[in-house]
Amino acid sequence: MTQRNETDKRTTRFLHLLTSINIDKIYKKWRPATTWKTGRNRKAKRVGKQNRVKMKKYLMLLLFALITTVSFGQSNYQDVVYLKNGSIIRGVIIEQVPNKSIKIETADRSVFVYQMDEIEKLTKEPLQGKSSGSFSNSGLQSGYKGIVELGYQIGTGDYGMDRLKLNIINGYQINPHFSLGFGTGLRYYFDAEAALIPVFADFRANFMNNKISPYLSLGVGYSFDATNDFEGVGFLLNPTVGVSFKVSDKSAMNVGLGYEMQKMDFYYGGYYGYYTSSENSGAISINVGISF
Repeated sequence: MTQRNETDKRTTRFLHLLTSINIDKIYKKWRPATTWKTGRNRKAKRVGKQNRVKMKKYLMLLLFALITTVSFGQSNYQDVVYLKNGSIIRGVIIEQVPNKSIKIETADRSVFVYQMDEIEKLTKEPLQGKSSGSFSNSGLQSGYKGIVELGYQIGTGDYGMDRLKLNIINGYQINPHFSLGFGTGLRYYFDAEAALIPVFADFRANFMNNKISPYLSLGVGYSFDATNDFEGVGFLLNPTVGVSFKVSDKSAMNVGLGYEMQKMDFYYGGYYGYYTSSENSGAISINVGISF
């Protein structure tokens, strides 16, 4: 009888010990920096004030990159003033009074002022000498190519998670059909409250040399965790098909549908042990963008 009571006491103590273990602390102690903690529904979860501060810093850098990309693209263009007397003035408009006058500075630093009733039209055109005349008028011209894309990705499979997509790409239009570039961006995972930063090479092919053309793009790279000291996460692959609508000789609007494969480690743990599993967090990607 005494031996049975002693056994019952030991069992009670063991059960009490198990119920008193703080699982969150164990996760934090053993979870590698690059893994994503998952629960019963395999949904990642991360919170923390420090992570939000890091995200704000990165978003500021991303905004700076976006402004720089757009500014660089705009630097390939100049203001052109067509006068009613047949004269054409090229330069940069430095002052404009709505419905009254404009002031334009030419390449030799000369400044001219014209009244609106003297002007036939105002346009922006590629800088002379910076565009190639070898391409068809209906196709994109060679030179620098900037691309900004925004989209939504719908998670697929057991490990897929919905996220917001932003790509900023700097590249070169080789000919009317092919371009090559390098990009970065943001993937914000809503359930996880976390963000990945992809760094990738971007290859694009336009099937037709027309104002409206189907296209194929392929992004290949690696992602980093912006909410966890930019630790490496995993391989990224993002093929996309879509349609490009040419707006000018060097700019177009793009609408695409694709699939994104993002490799990442999922972490499982409990009373009986801990292990990680490298899985694909796949998603169907719907995005719109501009190239210039």
